[in-house]
Amino acid sequence: MGAKDKKKWLMAGLLCLLMWLLCGCVGNNKMSIDTTLEVDDKFKGQREMSAVVSESVFRQAFDGNLEELQGMVTEKCPSTLICSAEEVNKGVAITMTLEFANLSDYTNKIGQILGKTPGIYFDASNSIFKEGYMLQENFTSQDLFGWLLDALRDKNSQFEDMELSDIFQNGDTRVIYEGETIESEAMIHVEKMDSHAFDSLSVEMTMNDDGSYKTAVNYIVSQDVYYDMGDDMDAAIKKLMPDGGVYEVNNVDTQRVYTIGFSAYNTETLISQLNSVLHTKNCEFEIKEAGDEADPFRAHKEITIYLDGSYFLDFAKKETELVYLLKTSSQYSFNDCQSVTGFLRDYSFDNDDKYTSVYMTVGPSDKVQVRLTYAVDIQKIEIGTKIHSETMLERTFSFFFNSEQAELTGENFESKLRARMDKDMTLDRADADGMKVYTVHIQADSPEDLSLRTTKFLDSSAKEEELTSSFAGGKSPKKQLKIRSYFYEDHINLEKFLGSAAVSDGIVYRMEYPKGYVAAFEEGNHADMVTEGNTLTCTTRDLIINVKSRGETTNVAGMTQLILWWASLILTIATLVLNLKHIAGYIRYRKKYLLKTDLFHGRNRIVLTAGIVALTVFVFTSLRLIFRVY
Repeated sequence: MGAKDKKKWLMAGLLCLLMWLLCGCVGNNKMSIDTTLEVDDKFKGQREMSAVVSESVFRQAFDGNLEELQGMVTEKCPSTLICSAEEVNKGVAITMTLEFANLSDYTNKIGQILGKTPGIYFDASNSIFKEGYMLQENFTSQDLFGWLLDALRDKNSQFEDMELSDIFQNGDTRVIYEGETIESEAMIHVEKMDSHAFDSLSVEMTMNDDGSYKTAVNYIVSQDVYYDMGDDMDAAIKKLMPDGGVYEVNNVDTQRVYTIGFSAYNTETLISQLNSVLHTKNCEFEIKEAGDEADPFRAHKEITIYLDGSYFLDFAKKETELVYLLKTSSQYSFNDCQSVTGFLRDYSFDNDDKYTSVYMTVGPSDKVQVRLTYAVDIQKIEIGTKIHSETMLERTFSFFFNSEQAELTGENFESKLRARMDKDMTLDRADADGMKVYTVHIQADSPEDLSLRTTKFLDSSAKEEELTSSFAGGKSPKKQLKIRSYFYEDHINLEKFLGSAAVSDGIVYRMEYPKGYVAAFEEGNHADMVTEGNTLTCTTRDLIINVKSRGETTNVAGMTQLILWWASLILTIATLVLNLKHIAGYIRYRKKYLLKTDLFHGRNRIVLTAGIVALTVFVFTSLRLIFRVY
């Protein structure tokens, strides 16, 4: 065996020895966490958790220095806990104590340690429906030791790659309720209940577009339980009905169903009435809205719901369930449903032409969050096209948002606009009549250039052979002597730009020809088609706009030529008439007449010059008219 091979075997041996030491110190001697939770019927009490650090780990990680361990525990311990470390026979005991005044205080402090909302259900009842208690949690004491693992990682690198389960394990767990000790699993679940409770409870909440709610609560109980309680149950449910509510009772197979229906004009009233019909003070219903960072025309509505059915339901029975049914307008699409406190059993959703419905089954009562997605509409769009000349064209897109829409779109819409703009496009922002207005200016030197730039802006990309928006036309190819005309066909496609968003007040299209022109629609079936001088305007809700128009003005050059032609013709004829005797004399006497007559002086000279000029102009204008040069 060579020297290199010996070194390899030596390194492998040392590695195995190190792994064996780590496994011996930590892996086979996990710290067991013993828990005692002591509460009264008001849920005031304390939670004590203790774990023993073995002597081997204590020596290796802290060199057997108790003060060093105590210092680390004191420094890293969460503020909601009282932490200590003391030597015991087989190591060092780390004890954490959490004191609390009530359920809310306990939930808040546990949540701070976990970094999330814990699932804690506590029911201490003494009513006509049930008597006893139930306590259930969705976490263990091991989960509350995360801070200690972080402290160990900072202290010693051997813990860097370890998880909680590599170091800790749940030991004995007990609950002391009103002096009675009950052994429990690591995830606490203890109960002692004598009940005549309902089988299930369903709460149907319909959110209307105007912010009001329609609600129906169904209390479902077996006929056997009803017969045991008799009229007491009817009276107990009926008195829960709020003012203006509806009360119904139906027997369905082996069950009796009580229904209380009511309407609420806002969220605060809804919560108040839910608390009333569920005989509690704990119901929650909160709505938060936020824009979508990826798509400014989409937004999310997050609805948090907590319904406390503990007065009527005995969740100690596994088959007991509480159903939340949330119904919203079909314009909302379901995105997600999550449990906040960990007691969501199941959920489903469906859509029809009228509603998007989300069904949630919980047990015990759970706080859930439903996320819905919907389109953010634009209040109004104005599109302007201005013809300065054949080589100078201008287009503007103005997008109007009301305050609510502007809050949801935020900076996302402006970012979307800028991402689509060429460097020579400009963006203006303004506030007008309580509206937020974004206006994009596009300059072009030809109809083809304007078509390409418009498509690129609306679709974020463009190919010359596949333009979704086009602007075609120019001066009329058929020349007219008295009229100069422009003909344009404008085709604008907003479908890709807007996606599923709608335009509440419609799209206003405006076409402006040069000054002095009279504009007219050639084709189009949009609403409010108005012409005023050189401007034409129409309104539509179609996302594809197609407008054919023309603009006409007097052809000054053509009319000038026509006037000159007639003037020169008349003047030519007049000079011919005035020079008839000279023409006749020349024809009769030839050169002799020219010698004895003075044609180039005085009045004869003026008439002759006028005639030559008139004839020249007549010939020139005639040629231009014949070849349509005007």
